[in-house]
Amino acid sequence: MGVIVPILLFVCLATLVLGSPRIPPLRERRRTRAISHALVARHGFTARPSFTSSRIPLPGPPFHYGSAQRLTDQVAGEVAGLPVTSAGYSCRYNGSSHFYGIALVTLPFPVDTAEVRHEPAFHSVRVVEPVPAGRVRTGVARFDAAHESYCRDPHHGQSALSVAGVGELLSAPEPFSWRAEGTQLLLWRSGGWSSTPSLLGCVRAAVSALSSSNGSGMGIQTARPTR
Repeated sequence: MGVIVPILLFVCLATLVLGSPRIPPLRERRRTRAISHALVARHGFTARPSFTSSRIPLPGPPFHYGSAQRLTDQVAGEVAGLPVTSAGYSCRYNGSSHFYGIALVTLPFPVDTAEVRHEPAFHSVRVVEPVPAGRVRTGVARFDAAHESYCRDPHHGQSALSVAGVGELLSAPEPFSWRAEGTQLLLWRSGGWSSTPSLLGCVRAAVSALSSSNGSGMGIQTARPTR
């Protein structure tokens, strides 16, 4: 009995150490699956066939590292009249799983390449972060302290977003990162969104921010809408 107890304690400790890194991604996947089901049941979305991350039209974070890259719980619908695809994204790196919530939006107008990050796509010095050129400041201290903004042409106006656009982003239910190019807008959040209303609110905030900047005469738009 005196030998069995230490062995059991060692097994329990080893199970805890090995299993702990897997618990958050599993919890995040379940939450994202629940969000997808709610989008279908309450917001008119439909499930769509699986596709690989190579078909995402905007490369870069969070798709820039890891192996076993996988998209799950993919649903498509409309938010504010715009086509939106929501999914969970996971990969493996250094023996651990990493999970993100993503949302891909098709915009009604083209924008120049811009990116706003509220956190590093991966929290490790061993993963090289692809940092875009054209770091800019919006001039809104609260926003600039919590986000990094990039614009293809940082000299096109004084900021990558209008003050009204920054206000829209600050009003989002929770912080997130996004990248826009042409008519494509990608939102992502490490760990996924906390709820369905939060996801929808973040999509509306990003679209409103780009629309505000698009109509302000300054900011990220450089191309005219195609006919």
